[in-house]
Amino acid sequence: MHLPFRVLIVLSLSGAWAVSGEVAVGVAKVDVTPTHPVLLAGYGHRVGEHQAVDAPLSARALAVGDADPVVLVAVENCGVPAPVVAEVRRRIAAQGGVDPSRLVVASTHTHNSPTLEGYAPLIWEGRDTPEQREHVAAYTKWLTDRLVEVAQAAVRDRKPSELSWGQGRATFGGNRRLMKDGKWMGFAFAEKAPVDHSFPALFARREGKLVAVWASYACHCTSAGSENRVGGDWAGFAATDVEQANPGATALITIGCGADVGPQPTGSLAFSRRHGRAVADEIARLATTPLKPLAAPTEVVHKAIELPLAKAPGRDHWEREARREGFEGRHAKRMLDQLDRDGKLPDVVPYEVAAWRFGPELAIVFLPGEVTVDYAVRIKREMDWTRIWINGWCNDIPGYIPSRRVLSEGGYESDFSQIYYGWPTRYDPAVEDLVVATAESLLGDAFKRTAATPEPDFFTVPEALVPSMKK
Repeated sequence: MHLPFRVLIVLSLSGAWAVSGEVAVGVAKVDVTPTHPVLLAGYGHRVGEHQAVDAPLSARALAVGDADPVVLVAVENCGVPAPVVAEVRRRIAAQGGVDPSRLVVASTHTHNSPTLEGYAPLIWEGRDTPEQREHVAAYTKWLTDRLVEVAQAAVRDRKPSELSWGQGRATFGGNRRLMKDGKWMGFAFAEKAPVDHSFPALFARREGKLVAVWASYACHCTSAGSENRVGGDWAGFAATDVEQANPGATALITIGCGADVGPQPTGSLAFSRRHGRAVADEIARLATTPLKPLAAPTEVVHKAIELPLAKAPGRDHWEREARREGFEGRHAKRMLDQLDRDGKLPDVVPYEVAAWRFGPELAIVFLPGEVTVDYAVRIKREMDWTRIWINGWCNDIPGYIPSRRVLSEGGYESDFSQIYYGWPTRYDPAVEDLVVATAESLLGDAFKRTAATPEPDFFTVPEALVPSMKK
């Protein structure tokens, strides 16, 4: 099925430091641990505001480039909605010094962080109190301030640095979609289902000293389980471990296409620390290996598209569903309110794909939402994976972005999760081709697969690791 879509392309250049072999790099870090009781995101069965703090939360920023830098803000939060990102960009533009289109806000997707206004609205809608909503609004405003602050601080911190990158492996992620006789059964370790165990990492050094590292892994940030407590989960522990081992350095962690990949085993703070330690150890190992220098000008490209939804049910369906209890009933009432207000329900989801291109050496793709692993598998098989890095949970959190496989199998990521995010129905299977084609168009011919591109070896869980992932 071919569907037309509207495209907006933005292209900009920077990187005066490339001539001398050095790149202007700046970093910053701010604390974003809630200072008042607040509802947490990520799990629909929680009740009430958080009960304790297991570990502080941080937002970290990395700025790269001289006159017109790119800026990454990696925040320990479940998901930052587009309106918050837009406000951060607006304020940064007003203050000057940074092109807002060159800013990316990425979430680590820890499920032990405060929910934000606009994030997965049905998780708390109808179950919260006016006071709790005020607390969420206050935290959202405060976090927005901190994101602006940390981005600007990283820009001010820029100094000539040596920039390099490499790819290792992380191995604690396992596909969580348990299937039996072709039917989705729930969340469990699916040993034979796809994963992405690649582990890209970027390093910045000044006079030989590590000042910044940014690494990414395609796995849900849910090792700690669903206790109603604040913490950064494995991504937060990994960043802290790296920073403690390298005084003065700032470590940013982002998440790849891991929407259907979960940490194995899972369910305790001990597992969260263990998985964070595994990430920190791989970063330390990579730092000692030959890395590829990055000194080329940075190109930033964007395409705004619309992801088609399947045909939504009519009013009769929603009126019947509205009599139900729980999330389904509240979702149906929301759909009826939209029909009364707008006369229709949405049939597309706005979606912007972005990429940073460091010459022909590296292209970093940023995808909104909870992107399932098949997108990474397909793009990395069709393009030259040795020079490609893909992140999810960037610049918006419209919900899960299921692949054609996941849509055909059904289950949480393709269906029920749409209730949490307030959409009227599942996606049309055309979304996979649309997102992949858009990402590959941003990568361009320079990153096409060649005869010299080796076969990827990280899309399955090695059998030798399976026993340890079940403990």
